[in-house]
Amino acid sequence: MDSKEIRRTLKSNHPEGYVTSGQHQSDSYSIPYYVVATAKEGLFFYVNRRGSLDMDLHLPWVKVPDTLYLRKDKKDKTYRTKEELLLTIFVGDKEGKMVAELIEGRRKLLPWMKFPWYRKVPGYRSQVAWKMVMASMFYFFFLGMIFASALEDVEDDTKQAVKQPVVQTEAEEEPKKSDSEAAKKKKTEELAAAKKAKEAEEKKKAALEKKKAAAKLAAQQEAERKAKEEAAQKAEDEAAVTQVSFDNCDDLRTEYPNGVPSSHPAYDSSMDRDKDNFACERN
Repeated sequence: MDSKEIRRTLKSNHPEGYVTSGQHQSDSYSIPYYVVATAKEGLFFYVNRRGSLDMDLHLPWVKVPDTLYLRKDKKDKTYRTKEELLLTIFVGDKEGKMVAELIEGRRKLLPWMKFPWYRKVPGYRSQVAWKMVMASMFYFFFLGMIFASALEDVEDDTKQAVKQPVVQTEAEEEPKKSDSEAAKKKKTEELAAAKKAKEAEEKKKAALEKKKAAAKLAAQQEAERKAKEEAAQKAEDEAAVTQVSFDNCDDLRTEYPNGVPSSHPAYDSSMDRDKDNFACERN
C-alpha cells in the first residue's frame, strides 16, 4: 500500500477524522506511522508493516495530559509531558494542520522544556525503557572497545621501551653539559647585573640625599646672613636717630625750616599750637 492508498483507507475508517504521518513517543520517522485525530474519539496511531495497515494504539482525549510542551520545527510539531515524549506529527499539509488544531484546541500548551543533556542522546530521547537499555548496552560495549584498544597501545609502547633502552653517547651528553654551563653563566651574569643596578640605585639615592642636605644648609646660611644684615641695619638706624630738643619754634626752624611732624624726634607738643600733629609749621 502506498501513502495515498493508506490515507484513503484511514479516511474511510474515520470519516470525521484528519490523517497525517507521525510517530508515537519518537521524534523520528524510522517506522511508517500514521496519526488520525477525531474530535470525539481522540488519537489513533496506525503502522504499515509489510503492506499491512494495523492500528498500534488508540489514545482517547481523556488519556491525553491536560498540559503539553510544544516544539515547532519547519514541518513538524512534537508534543511531550514532563515525563515523556507523546507524539510527533507532520504539519506540512492541510490534514496535518487540522490534527495540530484538534490537539492544541483541547489542551494547554507551554514552551518546550529544556531537558538534561542525556535526553538528547540517541536511545534516551523517547524515554522508552527497552530503548534506553539497548542504548546503554551499546554505549558500554563501544567504550569498552575503545578502552581496551588504548590499553593495548600502552602495553605495546612499554614493551618497545624495554626492548630498546636509551643509550646516551658522549656526543649526546656534551650539548647538555654545554647548555648547563651556559645556563649557569647566564644566571651569574644576571645576578651581577642586578647587583650593579642596585649599587647604582643606592649611589643615586645617596647623591640625591647629599644634594638635598647641601641645599638645606645653604638656605639656612642665607637666612642667618639676612638676619645679621637686618640686625646691623636696625642698629645703624637706631644709632643715626638722636634725640634733638629745641627751646622754641625759632630754634627748631633753624634746623627744620618747615617744622616737624609728630613722628619726628624733635617734635614737642608744646610747639604744636593748633594740635594738628605738626609742630612749628609755617602758616
